[in-house]
Amino acid sequence: MSTQFMARESERNSTLPPVEKARMVRALVDELIPGGDGWPSASEAGVHGIVSLRVLGEWSEEQIGRLAALLGWETGGLSSGDAAERVSAVRSMETADPDLFDKLYTAIVLAYYETPFVVEAIRSTGRPYSIRPHATGYAMAPFDFSRDTPNHGRGHYLKTDDVKPVDTSTLDLDTNRTERWGVER
Repeated sequence: MSTQFMARESERNSTLPPVEKARMVRALVDELIPGGDGWPSASEAGVHGIVSLRVLGEWSEEQIGRLAALLGWETGGLSSGDAAERVSAVRSMETADPDLFDKLYTAIVLAYYETPFVVEAIRSTGRPYSIRPHATGYAMAPFDFSRDTPNHGRGHYLKTDDVKPVDTSTLDLDTNRTERWGVER
């Protein structure tokens, strides 16, 4: 995290009370992901807490105050009872600081789709969904030659029994080491 967003201990005394900060973050996440039709709103899924821990927890009071000002929190923008006023406040913040908006929006969306309530909502649509697919994978039907053999005319298909190992003996892999990774190695 950049030092720009790191809070110093001396900046921990808030000008915006904790209850108001929580309300502001809850209102922001719900404005971006309101929920409906069997889907929980972002705050119903607990996204405001996750975003507060992951993003806002290290911010200074000055940064929290700037976010509140950008959202018009204390002047009836995002805190307004009027939906159009709230949308306008969030759009105004996005225009004024697109990088900050993108950072918060990304954190909110990622947090939303990893909550158990949203995972359940996704699964209830009949789609397989796992928070950690790399650990459990997704169920797949066994390879079927009649169904899965390429027939598009590009490339070719090689049966497993016809696969031959590539000779790497000339590469001297026991002593040669890659020192730089990436495109420019």
